Amino acid sequence: MTEVTPRTRRTTWLDVRAWLAGSVQEHSVLVSTLTIGLAWVGSVIGIAVSEEVGPRRWLIAAVVVLGLGVAVLEVLNAWAKRRADEAQRGAAARLGVAVKDALRPVAELMAQMPGAGAEDRERLLYQVSQQAASGLYLLFEVDGVRSVVYRLDPSGDVLTHLAYHGRGETPGSFERRDDPPDPAFEALVQNRTRVVHDTGAEPGERGRERGYRTYIAVPVVTGATPYGMLTVDAPEPYSFTETDVAVAEFTAEMLAVAFATAAQQP
Repeated sequence: MTEVTPRTRRTTWLDVRAWLAGSVQEHSVLVSTLTIGLAWVGSVIGIAVSEEVGPRRWLIAAVVVLGLGVAVLEVLNAWAKRRADEAQRGAAARLGVAVKDALRPVAELMAQMPGAGAEDRERLLYQVSQQAASGLYLLFEVDGVRSVVYRLDPSGDVLTHLAYHGRGETPGSFERRDDPPDPAFEALVQNRTRVVHDTGAEPGERGRERGYRTYIAVPVVTGATPYGMLTVDAPEPYSFTETDVAVAEFTAEMLAVAFATAAQQP
């Protein structure tokens, strides 16, 4: 085995700037408090100077220094906020590129569906579902994540998986029931996204039995016609962010178009 000697990375000016921006932004409340405090001290000294018969030079110098301190703190605060905004915009841009790359195969397969026959549309629908599940798996940087595309059967009473990617367990099905109602079917009937951060804290949830503790469930619906459900789950509670929910919802909208195209009569 080749031994690799670790190399110490040199600290650059960019590293210093990034650290300084993060530190100032993290302590923005402290910076604002110091600014107000310095301004108040400056005003007190100013009053003291005005009451002196002859202002002393050190008092004048103190006022100048305090004024400069206030200005520097305000500049640092504004700079840190600007850096934070730039970081957010950069993160959003990187996410956009990642989503486009991950879901591009889905769009390319969907483009083939309108001119295809019924059997070919069905085959393409399966491929679209598999690519969507794989794309979400790559986008969600969560340990043990699994994405599943479910299809609603003709009776409208059972959701069975059409495609999935991620954790090894084969996804189970969801059956419509009334007492108690199945949360997945409730979300589908109401056409709303369901996000459960901890299935152990939600009555009626069976996530622990199925190997997950948190999930996102997004109905795949076009108009008033339900076609299925897209879910993303993970074994640890509170694994998903609002951004993850938005990405899942966007993917479900693409899937809804694919399902509706596949269901069209020749």
